[in-house]
Amino acid sequence: MQRTLLCVEERSRLGAITDAIESEAGLAADGVSSVDEARARIADGDVAGVVTGYDLPDGTGMEVVDAIRQEAPQTPCILFTDVPPTEIDTASFGDVIVEYLSRDHPDAHDRLGFIAEDVLNHAAQVGFLAPDDEPERLSALAEYDVDTLPIEDSFDRLTDLIASHFDAGVAFIGLIESEEEQILSCHGADLDSVTREETMCTHSMLQEDVMVVQDVREDKRFSEIGAYEAMGIRSYAGANMTTPDGHVIGQVCLIDFEPRDYDATERGELQDFAETAMEILELRREVRDAAAESTEVLA
Repeated sequence: MQRTLLCVEERSRLGAITDAIESEAGLAADGVSSVDEARARIADGDVAGVVTGYDLPDGTGMEVVDAIRQEAPQTPCILFTDVPPTEIDTASFGDVIVEYLSRDHPDAHDRLGFIAEDVLNHAAQVGFLAPDDEPERLSALAEYDVDTLPIEDSFDRLTDLIASHFDAGVAFIGLIESEEEQILSCHGADLDSVTREETMCTHSMLQEDVMVVQDVREDKRFSEIGAYEAMGIRSYAGANMTTPDGHVIGQVCLIDFEPRDYDATERGELQDFAETAMEILELRREVRDAAAESTEVLA
């Protein structure tokens, strides 16, 4: 299967880069020469990776990296430039998989295709990306110990309401544990748990805003996951459940069986539902902890 890399560079240098990529069997190159063109192409969601220069006509390669982080942080990126790493804010790469290759290296173009293939293969072997605060996030999640909280009825009513409000086929609330997403309530489907590798919430939790996948079949992150095809899933929207300390521990999500977008108002409403779910969890935890403290005092 041929994999396409988006190559971003000024026009005088672009041809050499696309030629280097296409010298590797199984790789194809799609060239653009500006940050704006790169953003539009990344938004299409069908590139396997990105090779970008640093100095671009309308910005820098860091803006391309930021576009990747916003749309699909698991997409690998190669920064191919003669600007030294000391002059680049590498901390801003965030969750994006970024490889640096100096254009000044004697055989830089000969190495570019090989490195691109290696980065793609490595990215494919990564089961899922975890947030930077993963250890702290899991500790925060453990504080809620949902098996001890009376939340089932409340969450069932909430997912019924969410599905009705959005006229969606499926609405669910899930907590994202170390290896899987535990589904606490689901309207419209029989879901219990989903692995972190397969759940779209693994990607959604890395985004600050509501993540929407208009058509799963057109998104390379999910188009080849057989479970989605078997269930007939075509669209997804997910909003973060965030603790008072700022850790994302779960998602409130919509699934539908046809391609679908959500406008800004609808995305805001889904986020409101996610905050309501988090408030229910927080309230139940506070009541449980207060009862435990009272018991200790009486003892």
